[in-house]
Amino acid sequence: MAYSSAWRQLDHDKVLNAVESTLQTKLSNLLLPRNSYINRVYELEKYDSRERFIVKFYRPGRWTPDMIAEEHRFLRELAEKEVPVIPPLSFQGQTLFTIESIPYAIFPKKGGRALDEFDKNSWEELGRLLARIHLIGALHKTSLRITWRPSVATQHHLEVLLGTDYLLPDFKKSFRHIVELFIERADHRFNHQEFILLHGDCHKGNLIHRPGEGIFIVDFDDLCLGPPVQDLWLLLPDTPDKCQNELSWFFKGYELFLPFDQRSLKLVPLLRGMRIIHFASWLAVQSREADFSTHFPEAGGARYWNELIKELQEITFQID
Repeated sequence: MAYSSAWRQLDHDKVLNAVESTLQTKLSNLLLPRNSYINRVYELEKYDSRERFIVKFYRPGRWTPDMIAEEHRFLRELAEKEVPVIPPLSFQGQTLFTIESIPYAIFPKKGGRALDEFDKNSWEELGRLLARIHLIGALHKTSLRITWRPSVATQHHLEVLLGTDYLLPDFKKSFRHIVELFIERADHRFNHQEFILLHGDCHKGNLIHRPGEGIFIVDFDDLCLGPPVQDLWLLLPDTPDKCQNELSWFFKGYELFLPFDQRSLKLVPLLRGMRIIHFASWLAVQSREADFSTHFPEAGGARYWNELIKELQEITFQID
């Protein structure tokens, strides 16, 4: 990519200068990297003040500016309805800025503790939270983001993989065959689902608890159009049939706002298969990065592809 050098050369001074220019205020020299492999995320501090900000530099080429702007609009829409999210700050009517073709946004820092375990009250609160998001997401029937069903999302991820050399030649034929079979068998199961704008990657790592305020959901990077169950299944500690208590608590909170189609729980194995293929596609794109093997030493080898294909076969051949 033409701007890959700018991405690699995004250093301390460039970050501070860009954010100071946007904020129109002086910052201290604090620059704390936050946990993010895809994007570059830093914590900054206002000079002579304890006020802190989070700046997020979006990895070039992953989303278009219009796609990021859609995410920001949805966050503002949720915040205006008092849904516990953290929208980006706006300056002169804008939330998205660029430095050397790299888009970035600035968020207020809002700390909170990670949620390791959910109790009954937490599951009910999560149900209420996701229902409120889905109420607003249901107002959006179209999106610039991907539609989360096999014939669209999984087909796209397959094409990405086939277009790279990350997929080893010896496994290309068998991988393509099982993914195409998965799409053929799975896609019709999505025909009668409602597709709404949703978080798309709702797991424990994207939830924080703020004392006195409750659970906040963060990181809408994977915003997409999909069935509501997509925002539930990653939170479950096991398969739905082994999570009856958790599901009953969740539904108790969710259905205070709108009904949940419990038949959609049958999609969970298919959503798991989609995620496996999606992650392989993501790895293929990231494998071009210089430090990829350090972060993912086991990925991409013969053993990896053999196990992945076997797992997809098990999922695919169990589809009715």
